[in-house]
Amino acid sequence: MANIRFLPFAHTALKNLFSKPVTTGYPFEPAVYPERMRGHIQIAIADCISCGLCARSCPPGAIQTNRTAGTWTIHRFDCVQCGSCVNVCPKKCLRMAPGYIEPGPEKWSETFTRPGFPPLGQKAESSQQPAPAPAQPEGKPVNDSSACVYCTLCAKKCPQGAISVDRAAKTWSLDEQACVGCGVCVSACPKKCLTLR
Repeated sequence: MANIRFLPFAHTALKNLFSKPVTTGYPFEPAVYPERMRGHIQIAIADCISCGLCARSCPPGAIQTNRTAGTWTIHRFDCVQCGSCVNVCPKKCLRMAPGYIEPGPEKWSETFTRPGFPPLGQKAESSQQPAPAPAQPEGKPVNDSSACVYCTLCAKKCPQGAISVDRAAKTWSLDEQACVGCGVCVSACPKKCLTLR
């Protein structure tokens, strides 16, 4: 009876004995990730303009931007690698990199500071040696009123609410202090009457 019970498993045992291992020799061998593997978010902070679109589009709220301090922060353990922030970034400074972030016993966040801003936790230097001026965006939107149909799409798409359009009065105005030069309004304009200058 013992031989009869053993026979159904003999094929499986012999196959496993002579086949290659299913697992890899991690961490001694580097992991090979599939082509469509989500990975983790990386940022080219020098290209960031702190428009906040990535933070607004993040479903779990894992991203925070601070325009005044010039910082971009991601809470790695809250990020679900959906790629929404990558898709909405107007400057294409976010990308999905292969590989996972190393796990740890506590949740932590990563903060990046734009060039020209003092490092996190440090104040700008005294008035004798002023801190370098923050990097400015490429430009502000300028409207060609002869082509504009005052459809208000630019105002609706502006992440900072910097554009005001009055269809009845046919007026278009920009709050230059609020504008971050992201160019979302330019890409949304159906008549292509907005340009960054």
